[in-house]
Amino acid sequence: MTHLVWRLHRTQAYFATGALVALVLLLLVTGITMADDYHRFLATCAATQSCGDTGQVFSGDGFILDVVNLTMAVPLLFGLFWGAPLVAKEFEDGTQNLAWTQGVTRRHWLATNVTWVLLGAALWGAALAAVVSWWRTPENALDSRFDAFDVQGIVPVAYSVFAVALGIGIGSLFRRVLPAIATTLGIFVALRVSIAIYLRPHFMTELTKTVPLIASNVTAPAGSWIVSNSIVGPRGQLVGRGFTPDSIPAVCRTALPMDGKGGLLQCVASHGFHMLISYQPASRFWAFQGIEAAIFLVLAAALVGLAFWRVLAADA
Repeated sequence: MTHLVWRLHRTQAYFATGALVALVLLLLVTGITMADDYHRFLATCAATQSCGDTGQVFSGDGFILDVVNLTMAVPLLFGLFWGAPLVAKEFEDGTQNLAWTQGVTRRHWLATNVTWVLLGAALWGAALAAVVSWWRTPENALDSRFDAFDVQGIVPVAYSVFAVALGIGIGSLFRRVLPAIATTLGIFVALRVSIAIYLRPHFMTELTKTVPLIASNVTAPAGSWIVSNSIVGPRGQLVGRGFTPDSIPAVCRTALPMDGKGGLLQCVASHGFHMLISYQPASRFWAFQGIEAAIFLVLAAALVGLAFWRVLAADA
């Protein structure tokens, strides 16, 4: 059965391997260049006392940065082209009946197919995540690892396994390839976006930091993920991200616009208004990776269970 699975999917495996090798070579070459730029920056900025000015270190690497960010779509491709057709195409073509009449039980047929496809997705996802994590080492040292949370660490592996399991589960429901692909695409994107926006920021309770409105540095500790920032009044009332006429003290309403010297900003600051920053510290990066990976792996297990239930209950 394992040999049959290889024969059926070897073209996909060859294509995925070739694409992975090409991407790895690209990242290795550009990663070495980025590392050299980073170390050269560290060597010169100490002498000029400009190590805080990191904006131009990788200013010429926009294209490759975009390529790296686009690797977040790789797990979805696994789900669309490996997961969704795995069961759906068999039922659509009726070829599962041939397999079940050759001394192969439904359970063994599905278990072998699912195991090898999930393992392949996990291995490809892990290899890509490892290379991207290495490539982003200089970027992570200057910025926050949370900025590229989806493409490094362990979550790409969980995304890949989930995407394939989603395609298999949806394919077992629809038993048609195109509806399975379309539904897998919609659910994967919707779930990823929803978790990233609404759930991920609150995996752990945010820390807060109060800074003056007129401070030159209103950021969280280095490497942190700033979840939100808002203006708070002298009595702790939440003003929001900007002032409205009603939220400005009456004595400040005739002040000049914010000029950093004696205008509106200094006036409201002198009346007790300040900035409140909510953030997740850099030390929580791996905890967040583990939490999100666990969520997607649990969902993947449920979807594989759904596929087994649907296939084992199907009419022969």
